[in-house]
Amino acid sequence: VNSEYQRKISELTELTNDMDNLLSSTDVGTIFLDRQLRIRRFTPQIAQTFNLVAHDVGRSIETFAHKLEHPELLHDLRRVSENAEPIERELRGPEGRVFFLRVLPYRSKGTVDGVVLTLIDVSGLKAAEDALFHERYLLNSLLDTVPDAIYFKDKAGRIIRANRGLAERLGVSDPRELIGKVPFEVPQRELALAMHAADEAVLRTGEAEHYKLEQRSEREWDLVTRLPLYGAHGAIVGVIAIFRSVTEQKLAEAKIQEAVRRRDQFLAMLSHELRNPLGAMVTATNLLKKPEASPGEHEKLLRVLERQSQQSAHLLDDLLEASRVTQNKIELRRETIDVRDAIQQAAEALRGPIAERNLSFSCELPDEPLYVSGDATRLQQIHVNLLSNAAKYTEPGGEVQLTMTREGAHAVIEVRDSGAGIAPDMLESVFELFVQSHRSLDRTAGGLGVGLTLARSLVQLHGGSICASSDGLGKGSRFVVRLPLTAAPSISQQRSRAPISETASAKKVVVVEDSEDSRELLCEFLRRAGYECHTAENGTAALELIAHERPDVVVMDVGLPEMDGFEVARRVRSEPSIAHT
Repeated sequence: VNSEYQRKISELTELTNDMDNLLSSTDVGTIFLDRQLRIRRFTPQIAQTFNLVAHDVGRSIETFAHKLEHPELLHDLRRVSENAEPIERELRGPEGRVFFLRVLPYRSKGTVDGVVLTLIDVSGLKAAEDALFHERYLLNSLLDTVPDAIYFKDKAGRIIRANRGLAERLGVSDPRELIGKVPFEVPQRELALAMHAADEAVLRTGEAEHYKLEQRSEREWDLVTRLPLYGAHGAIVGVIAIFRSVTEQKLAEAKIQEAVRRRDQFLAMLSHELRNPLGAMVTATNLLKKPEASPGEHEKLLRVLERQSQQSAHLLDDLLEASRVTQNKIELRRETIDVRDAIQQAAEALRGPIAERNLSFSCELPDEPLYVSGDATRLQQIHVNLLSNAAKYTEPGGEVQLTMTREGAHAVIEVRDSGAGIAPDMLESVFELFVQSHRSLDRTAGGLGVGLTLARSLVQLHGGSICASSDGLGKGSRFVVRLPLTAAPSISQQRSRAPISETASAKKVVVVEDSEDSRELLCEFLRRAGYECHTAENGTAALELIAHERPDVVVMDVGLPEMDGFEVARRVRSEPSIAHT
């Protein structure tokens, strides 16, 4: 019996040593309490939290202050002791550390004979969890906010993560609906299958695709990047794809290419338009040099020179107007006018050319005045361009109509013809620069394609609108201009527009121009008109000449060598003796 007792005492001693070593070596802080919450045993890891020492065994835990942010700790201990229900909490401790608290019943012989309090330091785990949550939050924020369509797939082709951009493309409202889906299970099946086919190539080869241009539909393009996803052991486990829409850029590129093509066509057309009158002028000049030419032939050749030079000047005027349109340099000299006057003047200016083409022309204007705030010259120019186009593209025997009505607060001017008409695809682009609805090899229509562009710009500067319509090729065209009306001018305003009498008595003129031919010809023209004329070829010489001659008028080029025309004008204005010039 003694031997048996001795063996059990040895086993108990060994078990006690094992327990002591376990408690001293474990990282889990533990306190064993009896039913009266007296300390039975504790581990060194929890001693600092409760300020415990070895001889505190047997004392009630209620007498110790702890460093945990949990005032209800004693309440938890009593509740577990009474009802044997475990309690688990996450607590904050000193120095910002995080602990996981568990309060368990201590069972002995089938009954609760106390409680066991364990405290595990999970600061590192919590920090890792927070970092993981932060990274996941950043990834989710990135996926939700970028406009690109982004998704992750596994090797089986199932979507494991997607953003709103992809959901919109595949026809679902919530990206979460795509999780776990394969291409056959989404509304936009054809698009999903096209994506999947390209993804399979990356999965098979492991080669990334960077910024690959792909056409999504007839008028939609994407810049696509596909990258293989690698697992922990370096094997490919999926693919990530990013689709960035470049539709706007592609459409802009197409528009630029169209503009370049149109520019090249324009340059070819311009060379043709300018070559013809210049060729005629060169030929006429050579014939004028011939001594055998008769006076009648001289007169005929001079008329050719005059006509062809006027045509060249008209073409160059169109080019200058086009330049002003593109650089937004058109300015209006506004006044309150009866727009009927400008329309009537435009009709009268084109009545002769329209009659020469054997066209029927009618002009209907309202009896009441319609006042607009605008530039009379520019308003006339708008409708001269519209009427000129109508006459140009209408065959002899056709009809051109000009009507004007009032619709609410707008004056509505309509130019209608029975001519060549406009194709449906050209209705919007006819107002663009250098666009012509019809081109022919013989260039009988002529022009540079700037008239409608200028008309639209001028109408918009007046606060109005212009639109074109046609039933198709060969069925005529219709252009409608809408201008906002304004109140009638007062009597004082009407008087202020009385014509100014010519009171100038200028006699001496200085011409400043660096082109010798232009300078001498203009000066000769002025001399024959009765003026005393002097010339200078640059800004420095002009200042000296103006100071010496004190002219009444200076006609000066802007682009001059050494000193431009603006600087010359400023210096003339700064000198009191010649500031009157």
